[in-house]
This record gives sequence, structure tokens and C-alpha cells, in this order.
Amino acid sequence: MAWANSYKIGCGVGDCTGTTGNTTVVCRYRAKGNRIGEYVYETGDPCTACDYGCSPDGILCYAPPNAP
Repeated sequence: MAWANSYKIGCGVGDCTGTTGNTTVVCRYRAKGNRIGEYVYETGDPCTACDYGCSPDGILCYAPPNAP
């Protein structure tokens, strides 16, 4: 699950079904989430709090320009 302030995500999958019967998924986010006092999401209508504009479908905010 991505956090409300995350604008980049990268994930990797480890398939160990042949040895342990498990599959492991690890994801990295920017900006980081899972911090005390922060929420996974923000309630409200889509795109009402976008600082850098909104996607044409009106669902997601654009990332900050030149985001690392």
C-alpha cells in the first residue's frame, strides 16, 4: 500500500516457491511512509489538494517537478 505523500515506488519480487513455497515482495517509496502520526491516505475528493496539478482523469496528483 502506498502512502498519501508517496510519489515514487519501486518493487522487487523474489520467487522462492521452489524452495520455501513463498513469494516475497519488497517495495521502496519516496516520500517514505509508515511514520508515527501519519496516515496511509488522506480523506476527501480526488485532486482537491494537488500542489502540482492533477491527472487528466481527475484521480491522481502530479508529482513535484524534478522530484528525486
